[in-house]
This record gives sequence, C-alpha cells and structure tokens, in this order.
Amino acid sequence: MNQRILILFLLVSLSLTGCFWVRSDNGLTTVDVQGEGGCSRELLVTSEKVTYLVDVGPNQTVVLPLPRGTWQVQAFARDEAGQVVAMSQPHTVQGGRQSIVSPVLAQTVRKTTDVRLGAVRHSWRLDGSIEITWEPLALETGQLEVWRRGHSSPFWQAVKTLGATESRFESSDPQARDYLYALRYVAPLGDAVFASPLAMSQGSNQGILDVTWEFKHLYPSLPMTFVSSSSLLDDPGPVEPFTELIAHFHTEADYERREEILARLGLELIREMRSLLAVVVKPPKGSERSLEEWSFHQDEFVYLEPNWIVQATALGSQAQMPWYLEYIRLAGAHRTTRGNHNVRIAVLDSGLNPESLPSGVQVLPGYKFVDKDRGTNTQDDYANVFHGTNIAKTIAEAIPFVSIQPVKVLGRTGSGRMEDLSEGLLYAAGLHDTVSNPHPAQIINMSLGVQTDFAPSILAKTIDRIRRETDILLIAASGNSRQGVYHPGVFYPAALPDVVGVGAIERVNPPRRAAYSHFGEGLDLVAPPSFENGTSFATALVSGVTGLMLSQGIPARDVREILTTSAMDIGDPGWDLEHGHGLLNAHWAVLGITETILVITDAQGYSRQEKVPLKGTKERFYLPPGEYRVEAWVNVEGGQTPQVGDYISSFRQITVLEDGQSSLHLILEERTK
Repeated sequence: MNQRILILFLLVSLSLTGCFWVRSDNGLTTVDVQGEGGCSRELLVTSEKVTYLVDVGPNQTVVLPLPRGTWQVQAFARDEAGQVVAMSQPHTVQGGRQSIVSPVLAQTVRKTTDVRLGAVRHSWRLDGSIEITWEPLALETGQLEVWRRGHSSPFWQAVKTLGATESRFESSDPQARDYLYALRYVAPLGDAVFASPLAMSQGSNQGILDVTWEFKHLYPSLPMTFVSSSSLLDDPGPVEPFTELIAHFHTEADYERREEILARLGLELIREMRSLLAVVVKPPKGSERSLEEWSFHQDEFVYLEPNWIVQATALGSQAQMPWYLEYIRLAGAHRTTRGNHNVRIAVLDSGLNPESLPSGVQVLPGYKFVDKDRGTNTQDDYANVFHGTNIAKTIAEAIPFVSIQPVKVLGRTGSGRMEDLSEGLLYAAGLHDTVSNPHPAQIINMSLGVQTDFAPSILAKTIDRIRRETDILLIAASGNSRQGVYHPGVFYPAALPDVVGVGAIERVNPPRRAAYSHFGEGLDLVAPPSFENGTSFATALVSGVTGLMLSQGIPARDVREILTTSAMDIGDPGWDLEHGHGLLNAHWAVLGITETILVITDAQGYSRQEKVPLKGTKERFYLPPGEYRVEAWVNVEGGQTPQVGDYISSFRQITVLEDGQSSLHLILEERTK
C-alpha cells in the first residue's frame, strides 16, 4: 500500500512541476527529400480532387500546410537543362496532421521533353485581369498547361490546358493580381516523357491607387431673417413628469391574476393594455410612499414604471420662407413623384383640423386616446398652437398627395401620458386590443418625446411588437430645449434603435445643428424645420419624404438605409453625434441613390467604371504602371453620361508606379450648366 501511495505522489508531483511533455500537433507536413541528383527539386502532391506542384529549388526540406485528407507525395530532381534525372516512389501522408515524410531520389532513365517555353510575359489590364503571351511553338501535338499560385503559397495549381499551337492566355478573374503564373509543355499521352519545367511569366508588377471622395452641396443664399410672433410658445413651467404608474406583469399567468396582485399592493387599476401584459395604476390615497418611490417597485409578479408625460417638440414660428424645401432638394423629388393616397401616414400628436389641410390630403378616421373622453373626435384643441395640424401641413408640403390619419395622444396643453402614446402606436399599427383600425399606417410620425435616462419599458415593448409584426416605419423627433443643448441625449422614442431619430438644423451655410436640437446616440439624420422652429417639423419633413419613397415603390425594408445613405454629410465626416448621417436629401432618397461611380481611364483611352458606396471612405485599385485620369459621378438624372443635375468631380491626373502606392481625393459638385 505504501508503494502505491509513493508512486501516486510521484506522478502528481511530476505533473505539477511540468515534467510531462505532450507534443502539440501543428497540422503541417514536413517533406525531407533524400538522395543525390540534379540541381533543383520539385514535388508532385496529389489527392483524389486536386494536383499541386511544389517548387523546392535546391533545398532538401520543405514544410507544407496540406489540407485534411489522403495525399500522395512524389519527389523529382532536374538538372540545369531542366531534364528530370531522379525521382522517388510516391509516399502517402494524411493532411491536417503533423507528420514527416522522406522520399528517396533514385536515378531514372526516363526521358524529359526537349520542348522549352520562351519569352513568357504577362501584362496587366485596367480592369485587373491579366494577359500572358509566349513565343509560339513549332508543334501541333501535345498540350500547354497554365499554372498559378498565390504570392505566399507553395502550391502551384493547373488552371487551364491549351493546345500546343496557342500563344496567348488571359484571365478575367478580378483577383488575378493575387497570383503568380507559369506554363509548361506536356508531350502527347503516347510519349513516355516527363513534362518540361515550369516557365515563370515575367512582367511588371501592379501599383496601388487609393481613391477617396466627398460631396460639396450648394444651399440657398443668405441672409435669412427670423421674426418673432405672438404665437411663440413660452417655456413650459414646471410640469409634473408623471401622475400615474404602469404595472408590467412578468408572465401571462401573472397578468391573469392582476387584480389579486394589485389589490395586495393596494394599487388602483385604471386601464388595461392586455397585449403588452401591462395596466395603468394609481397608488392608494395617503400612501406613505411617493410616486417616485412606487415607480421603483419590483417583485416576482410585477414591476412598476412612471407613466411618463410626453410633449410636443415645437418652439415657435419663423418667417414663412420655403428655404427648408430648397435645403432638402424637394423640387427634384417632386419631378419624380408627388405621392398618392395609397400612402398612409399616422400623425401621433394633438389631433388634426382637416379644414386647414390642402386639397390633396385625404384624412382617414382616427382615434383619441388622451383624456377621459376617448373616442373618434380627433380635433386639434392645442389652442393657439395646433401642433398636430401644423405637423400634418408640413408632411403635406413634402408629399402633396397622401392619406393622413390623426391619432390624438396629446391634449390641449400639448402633453400626454406614455400610456396614451403606447396605445396610439398600437392603434396606428392596427394592433390595438380593443380599438380596431381599418387603415393601419405605413409610416408613424411622432413629433413628440420625453427625456429620460432609460427607455420606458411600455414604449420599448410597444415598438418592439410593431417591429416584429409589421414593416411600419417609425419616425420621431430628437427633442428640443429652448435654452440650448450642450450634452448628448436624444428623447424617447427617437432614441430607440427601431425608430428613425430626427434632429433639426438652422439656416447657415454650411448647415449645422440648431442650438435647441437634442443630439447623440440614436440620431439618424437632420432636416430643417418648416414654418415653425423645432425638431417636430424636421421630423414631419422626413415622414413626408419617406412617403414619397414608398409611393415610388421603394420597399419599406430599404427606406431607412436609403434615407441615411443618401443624406448630405454635414459636420464631421460620416455619422456624428450632432447630425447623424447628415441632412435629408429628398431628391436622392426618392431616386434610391446609394452609389458613386468612379471612372479610371488609361493613356490609351481604355476606361474602367466601378460602382462604390455613396459614402464610402476609400476604394483601392490595383493598376498597371502608367498615367491615368480619374473622375467620379453620381447619376442623379438617369442619363448614360454626366449631365446637368448630376454630381461630378473634375478629372485628376495621377501616375501609378510599379509596386508603388498613390492616393487621390475627389470632390463632387452638382453640375449646374
């Protein structure tokens, strides 16, 4: 027994001190060629599916990364004239495993063809393809094999077999630049002779050209005078952020027991939202806990959150000039489409006074969720402001022919509860538990919001359901602060990832974020306000342009990407906190423009066109050494060549050197004549 314990102790001690060594398997095959003969060696490596040649040169040993599977490895030795003077027997190895194989060369009396390929040269084409030429052979029998290998790979692989009379090979593979090429002659099958050695193609290497680009947009001339108005909204006084709570039940079973659970907590049930497993509640009168303290309650059945107050996000009126329509290139969009009544936009706001809208707007029956007297009366009673009506008018400026559905979630003071907003969203989407909507929206405009540290659960659940069950586009305002915004923080629902968040600009050249416009993560793009300052009206323009896109047949699933891709980049290059992806470009959005065309022309007049992302940062080209002319073009007008209205760059000359790297920056501007 003592001897066994001693052995066990020694084994444990050895393992702890690292004295046991296990060889790791690197998966490589080492080929060590034995024997004398010749001045260079090559390996023929074959499997059932592929054959490789490996040029070992004067070396004796080579390490190969053979793929998994069974391989045959055979070694050959050639003299200075390219004649095979020795060869080995085939050896079987398993690829993907660490192993060593040692083929032994033995002299051979088998002849090698005397045919040699001369002057094998390659030249690169502008499009990245390659052409290989060689001196014609005075033969009509046998074959020519074209082989290639990657620059860092040891494996030559046959890619083409040609007749002996041919003297030219070309590859249109755009990745041809990644390979080296060689040829060899193989005698007719009846001739028991070895093939000629590989003849490497010679020629210049390609150079690199990196092209970057940006856009220079023109905006209406300055100055612009803003005027005060008696209808200017004052800063709202202290507003109680919430007066009710929303109770969320964890499971359907918990929801079925809602009355029991709430009674145990002493909470009064006010309204139900069954599809969201939530209800609106009030704490008991005389409760020792404040509303804020109640809002943090959570147990195994239910958790509470505030029924936040959401508000319209307008600030006041400005001089009525259509600069905002020029800024977003709306005239160009209207040459393509002015919308149609099949496009349905729900406006979640303070209601709507239809008599104020232009005749091209069809008003659909809506619903009122705010206040106690719920029902179909959606009149805009936000006195002296009529926020919802003005939002609808702004939408109609962008899309003159449209169907608008008022969903009243804000009351006569321009505010409403988070519960009202969530129910209004479900109604607009045709998903409400109890109120049917025969005209579900395709676009939901929310020129309202609330600023909180975290997304309200009831709102996040509602929007997540709309995302999962519909393809409705949700568009919301980033929020305003009259005193100015100096720190990031987008209002909800705009900050949610499934909502297009819209900020506002002011009229300067170049445009920039309006001081009152909230910014930060969640901001997708910006737009000018219409006849009233505020992100509300910027949002309405984006909703209207989105309607134009749908009327043009752009699928809803593509709209958001096109909106952000086609937006005019302002501020820092690319997406930035203050402007998102840039300023709304109605014309490009309606046309679905997402690409720039780069045109490269060589000294002989041959051209190469490459479609690249509209807002791409850099495109790399591998080109033959030489002189080139480079220009860029955005085909706005749909012609075969650039014309007035398109964006083009002036052409730039550039020299590309062999193995060199050059760069070029292009600026595209609208052609006006």
